Amino acid sequence: MGRSSLSEPTESHVVLEQARTPSKLSLLYLSGREPNSSTRITMANNRTADQLLKWGLQNAPANPDGTSSVTSVTEDVAAGRRPDLADPGLYDAIMGKSEAQMMQEELSVAMDTSRTVEDRCTALDNFEMLIEQVDNANNMEPMRMWPAVLSLLRAPEPAIQLAAAWVVGTAVQNNDKAQAVALRHGVLAPLMQLHLSPYADVRSKGVYALSAMLRHYPAAVAQFAASGGWAVIERSLYDDSLNVRRKLVFLLNSLLLQDPNDPAHGIVAMPEQKQEPVYIQGRSDAPYEETRATLDANAHPNVAAAMIENRMHETLLASLLGTGTVAAEMCGSVRVRDDEDFFEKAAQTIVTLVAKLQHMASLPQDKLEALLRVLEAPVDGAQTRAQQAGIDVTPLRTYLGI
Repeated sequence: MGRSSLSEPTESHVVLEQARTPSKLSLLYLSGREPNSSTRITMANNRTADQLLKWGLQNAPANPDGTSSVTSVTEDVAAGRRPDLADPGLYDAIMGKSEAQMMQEELSVAMDTSRTVEDRCTALDNFEMLIEQVDNANNMEPMRMWPAVLSLLRAPEPAIQLAAAWVVGTAVQNNDKAQAVALRHGVLAPLMQLHLSPYADVRSKGVYALSAMLRHYPAAVAQFAASGGWAVIERSLYDDSLNVRRKLVFLLNSLLLQDPNDPAHGIVAMPEQKQEPVYIQGRSDAPYEETRATLDANAHPNVAAAMIENRMHETLLASLLGTGTVAAEMCGSVRVRDDEDFFEKAAQTIVTLVAKLQHMASLPQDKLEALLRVLEAPVDGAQTRAQQAGIDVTPLRTYLGI
């Protein structure tokens, strides 16, 4: 689509007043009629807003001169003779607030440090539910909400940090427009800092938001890699929270799968994608000329090579086989390989890595053979552990020449 065919993304483009169904009782009240028993039965039916509006207009009582009472009330309100009906609060009470208005109010509460932490977290939870709707998530930029949300990732209260990370993750999940906006606002730095939190729930939610930012978005992966992100993941593979480790190995496997690089040949260009222009934050006069593919830097960092360089494969194999340090093998009092969810995710990540490295001798063959024996061991009768977990061990067997 050409630039000239796009309208400016001004505040008016945000849908501040969405279609809302009026209260059935409010329509009866405005028409001057009391709901009798048969009307209540009719009201119980699932009617559309248009049907209800037509009913209210058709049943509005006429003035003595035959004119519509609705017209008279409208004229009275315009002339200031009905201040009771001109109250903005009345409209909100009858029709309800727009979702954009609710977003503004909830974020305002979340930013108010005079409120209790519980109130602010409740507000962020409500905000998160609103932005589950992708249009609301995309409206965060023209409504200038991203700086406020990202500032809460650095709040002194762990509960606020957690709730803010949840908001970020929901906003950017499977939403390339929100990913591009969040990246320009510098979302990665505060998210990466959350791995230092002494609270496991905060670290876990930070990984959730980070995963939502990196998956299917090469530009974010590139910035993450340039900011020391691989070292952050490597350290976090020793986290004392199993939930954090599970999410990290899932993220690694996802990044391996989306990476088009051949590990033996560095970084390759991503195929050009035709995307809508992305708008510059704070400007409503023109979009970027570049497409998303251009903004994505046209390249995906080499995930397999980064894993080898940071020895993540060694940590994962030690966790799976119990052959490494106590920090790798144990998570508190739990042996990580005994956690079925972690084992399946970590084993799948190793298999995906091996598939990427099939022409390179970078992995310890003895440990891969040990892992293959574990995966091919029978459990529950005829099924192997790999079959039970849905893991195809063919890449392992091919790599080992079996």
